[in-house]
Amino acid sequence: MTERILSIIKYFNLSPSDFAEEIGVQRSSISHLISGRNKPSLEFIQKILSRFPEINPEWILNGKGEMLKNGIIPETGTLPFENSSVKDNEELQGPVKRESPRLTARKKVVDQEERQVEKIIYLYKDKTFREYYPE
Repeated sequence: MTERILSIIKYFNLSPSDFAEEIGVQRSSISHLISGRNKPSLEFIQKILSRFPEINPEWILNGKGEMLKNGIIPETGTLPFENSSVKDNEELQGPVKRESPRLTARKKVVDQEERQVEKIIYLYKDKTFREYYPE
């Protein structure tokens, strides 16, 4: 099952850290899973299936069938592969790109950097403040 989870991470072009964030678990959970220290719980699998509804539950649980339900990528409606081999799919179609919340936050930071700062307010613990107007 760990290999199938790693296939999902690779297919969606996510780092283990991004994958943990996507499904709402701690990064250490992914690390322990990859190292073989822990096995995935039912709750863990449910989180994967909830976040990635296109994943075939039979495949992730038992390794039977194809990784994606009906072999169709929802974003494109195309058949990614004819056999159940994820590697063949990656060579022919490539991974589906998803934006993780962390990447979206990075984009917002870049957008903010392009803005002009009008005023900076320093708030002190003694309830006083100081305004600064950059030129």
